[in-house]
Amino acid sequence: MRYYLQHFFDPDFDHTKRKPDENAIKKDSLDLFNLGYVQNVIKGQILAQIVPIETLDTEPDPRFVLETIDFPAGQNTYIDPNYPQYLLAAINGYVFYNEGRITVKALLNVRQDVSFHTGNINFVGDMAIFGAVRSGFSILANNVRISGLVEGGIAHSTRNMLIDGGVRGNTSDHCLVDSGGKLMMSFLERAEARAKGNIVINKYCLYSTVYAGNNMLVKEHLYGGKVNVFSSLYVGKQLGNKAGIPTQISIGYDPLIVRRMEKQESFISSLTQAISHLKAITRDLPPDANATTARLQQLITQRDNLIQQRREFFKKLSDDEMTIKNCRLIVPGIVYPGVEISIGKLFRPIEKIYENVVFHIAHHEVVSEPITAVQPTMGEK
Repeated sequence: MRYYLQHFFDPDFDHTKRKPDENAIKKDSLDLFNLGYVQNVIKGQILAQIVPIETLDTEPDPRFVLETIDFPAGQNTYIDPNYPQYLLAAINGYVFYNEGRITVKALLNVRQDVSFHTGNINFVGDMAIFGAVRSGFSILANNVRISGLVEGGIAHSTRNMLIDGGVRGNTSDHCLVDSGGKLMMSFLERAEARAKGNIVINKYCLYSTVYAGNNMLVKEHLYGGKVNVFSSLYVGKQLGNKAGIPTQISIGYDPLIVRRMEKQESFISSLTQAISHLKAITRDLPPDANATTARLQQLITQRDNLIQQRREFFKKLSDDEMTIKNCRLIVPGIVYPGVEISIGKLFRPIEKIYENVVFHIAHHEVVSEPITAVQPTMGEK
């Protein structure tokens, strides 16, 4: 009896020859950004099946006709002990043929820029990019290392992210780096950075929006934009600049909640404008009078729900205030006027130059004192 090896992935897949989907081209919905660079599989997923050849409805590919039941099982695959006709993935990763063996690998090496040659890349394992993430393109993986720049692109990691080349935004695309763990980079300029853990910037942070879920360390300069840090911020050489560029520092609240509240406030504001407009049209008509009054009632209910959520967020922020007494802004270098410091609910604008200083809360205000033996702490919360 002869057998046939059925694949649940493309055995001829070649990541170097990706192109837009042919069906999308026929439908005139050409997508140059998603080219399917990698074949993702998850642990336990069926990769292949061996069946008697006479059960096939189509002409078999002669390459996969077998004389015996023998899987070409490679690294990180296994035969299902309960159903031996199936070959499964042993880990999350990408599947391909390696020297004639079905293989799964957990680390995806992208040996070029993420651009029109690759399209966006979403991967279930770890990713190493030996190039840049170009403007308009995005990547998503578990742990991520990028040797080049994130230049106007978007990079997400569910765990840690290291960007050797730094992050630079542009005027045409929103540039974002978002880490589910720690985030490290060379520099950050005109972009947004988020991390649930620590953020470390080896050089400078300029004109950017930052949300650090634990501590943040900038070894050289920080000015422009807004920085939200849960625990402590350390800036090595310079905070603010001689020109007095507005620089907002907020410490003590969970930045993820702060970000949600910022988006919520914007949405509540837009709903309020829409409600005012519809009230002027409907005047005092009851909610069930017509489609416009029904729409007005729907918007009012939606806004009320958001306001209630905002109250709950405020309560969570109040819970954070128990730890605010330990928050610090540490600057061994210079702090220039134009910097605004918030620690919890307390606010302090900087109106003169400070050097070698630490800001913290004492006597219900933000106070400053000289650094003695203060070192940046980057422990987890």
